[in-house]
Amino acid sequence: MAPNASAYQDFSSSSFQATGDDGKPISDGFASMIAPQSMTVLGIYGRAPIPRRETLPEKPKASDKAKDQTFCRRRLRVKPIFEDEECTDASEESANQSKHVSEECPANEKVADKVNVEPTNEGYEAALFIPGHGLVGSEMYHTKQNLHGWDDPTLEERAILFQSIENYAKIMSNPDLAVYALPQKLLEVEGEEGDAHTRFDKSNDEHVELILDNISFGEQVVVRGVEASGISVGDIFEVEGGLSPLVVEVSSPRLPCTVVDRKHGSPFGMKGMRRYCMTHALAGWFTRVLVPGELRPGMVLTRTAHPYPKWTMTEISKALYSEGNRLELAKSKAHWKRSIEELRELHNLEPLGWIEWRWEAEKLLTKMEEEREKEEAENNETNKKRAESSGSFFERLTSSFNGACDVWCSASDLLFYCEPSPEEVAAA
Repeated sequence: MAPNASAYQDFSSSSFQATGDDGKPISDGFASMIAPQSMTVLGIYGRAPIPRRETLPEKPKASDKAKDQTFCRRRLRVKPIFEDEECTDASEESANQSKHVSEECPANEKVADKVNVEPTNEGYEAALFIPGHGLVGSEMYHTKQNLHGWDDPTLEERAILFQSIENYAKIMSNPDLAVYALPQKLLEVEGEEGDAHTRFDKSNDEHVELILDNISFGEQVVVRGVEASGISVGDIFEVEGGLSPLVVEVSSPRLPCTVVDRKHGSPFGMKGMRRYCMTHALAGWFTRVLVPGELRPGMVLTRTAHPYPKWTMTEISKALYSEGNRLELAKSKAHWKRSIEELRELHNLEPLGWIEWRWEAEKLLTKMEEEREKEEAENNETNKKRAESSGSFFERLTSSFNGACDVWCSASDLLFYCEPSPEEVAAA
């Protein structure tokens, strides 16, 4: 179903209320018990033109592209929040932008073709995110209409791809992968052979800036302050201080494809960037946009709901894609080595994204349930045959025993027979 105008008219930061599993609003007392987690926005990115596009086929494959022609992103020139001379009512500004979206986007038409947020007089761009699409004015894979219809959940559950400096740092600390992930400037630093994995310092602003100028996972937002093990499916984040009405919900880890290996120039297979990021959920995470609003560097997103703390990005990736045999891991094929009850628990997580996660869990669950039903049917049939076999055995045993008794009685009569005495005969 396509987004419609009315979908954006009543959103505001005051109208959103986090709720529990029963649908009731979470009280302030309960909200204060949510594990604290916040992340600071460092950079926001839109799609960039592919360099040397004329050298590629009309419909290029991933293998046709060079490293710099893959995951082409442009860092938006968005005014950082700390550059404001005084705090303005950003919520009101974003609400006006949301209203603009509703007025300019008729139902059943593509948002990206209708909305483009113009730069300000200062040359700054606005990064406005809306439900069912994500970043206004920028088309990403999940928004391509020739690949997905409006009924495809891809649009809704993959509105924003987040990545964190902490994830980059973990990748760069890997001795085997650091040379593929480090910015060129850090690779050129003189040092001992094999020490590349020690060169990136996430607390060094210059190092972080190198990452922000050379992102490599196709993300739209880069943040600082959160690791994959620290956020869970269903987590809701809001902009701290009411600076924007934006509200997002974590839907799933990002499952990396072979393009991640191509972008970094790492080996394909078990020793590549893709497999490492898949195992540790380091390729980013997707979110839905629940309430539209803008983002700016310096804004802090704070967690306001944490309904499924067990199912972190790392735990989900580990359970569904990283506990199989070598063949399953090499093929990056979804698998399940835990109990059917735990698989059912994962599948039933309402906020979990369908693409590559919930659908895969559903297929595995269906297969396991069919196998369990088949096993139970076979066990019942075996028990039935065993019972029938046991019954006929006892019947034969009883019949044999009765026959033996009859023979014994007849033999006893013959063995102990005596001629009656005259008195017995007279009495008879």
